[in-house]
Amino acid sequence: MASYTATRKLYTLIVPVDSQRVLLGYKKRGFGEGKYNGFGGKVEPGETIAEGAIRELEEEACIKAKNLPYHGILFLESTADSKAPILEIHVFTATEWAGEPMETEEMRPVWFAPPSTTHDSSDSPAIPFQNMWEESREWLPLVLAFYFPTPRRGKIQFAHHVTFKGGLNPETGLEDIWHGIDRKFVKWLESGRKDDEGFPGDLEDWTEEVREQWIEKRMMAFEKNKM
Repeated sequence: MASYTATRKLYTLIVPVDSQRVLLGYKKRGFGEGKYNGFGGKVEPGETIAEGAIRELEEEACIKAKNLPYHGILFLESTADSKAPILEIHVFTATEWAGEPMETEEMRPVWFAPPSTTHDSSDSPAIPFQNMWEESREWLPLVLAFYFPTPRRGKIQFAHHVTFKGGLNPETGLEDIWHGIDRKFVKWLESGRKDDEGFPGDLEDWTEEVREQWIEKRMMAFEKNKM
């Protein structure tokens, strides 16, 4: 079984939103091929997480973010392969940017209507959750509810730990270690206040050490619940 001591790979995920729509990308090649997702990728050496997010968005969709509200950290783990790294993915939205979305070699940007919009009232199709990563169906509607139908003030942030047991991916017909949610835990943070375990209520205060401690506690809780 994978452990919190496994190698972690640092990624970013950005979901651009305007006043009425959500921009997702269809992955044309590589990891996640055939799925719709936000835009993002690995954080390069010497970059901050936010710098990596801005660079990836520009590389994949040809737009340069002017702001990046920080909304969450996903810890994705596969129990189907003990050698698989834990994917630590930092989730942002983008509400302002320069340029217009354009297709690239890796991603095809597509505008979708938010879940709060009825099909009859929008020219954009509904978000294809059935063709996204499984955990996206858990947190993305809640984050988008922060913006639609009316943007709210304040800060909505979460930490989400998901383990996948592996299985046949119906989208590809192939065995996939990142398919089939086994266990999950999501914590929505209260800004400015530590929780009962002492974790900060703002993601900006989650250092590398804090993130590792959080994974450790979640894994211990997962194992205890199995007994």
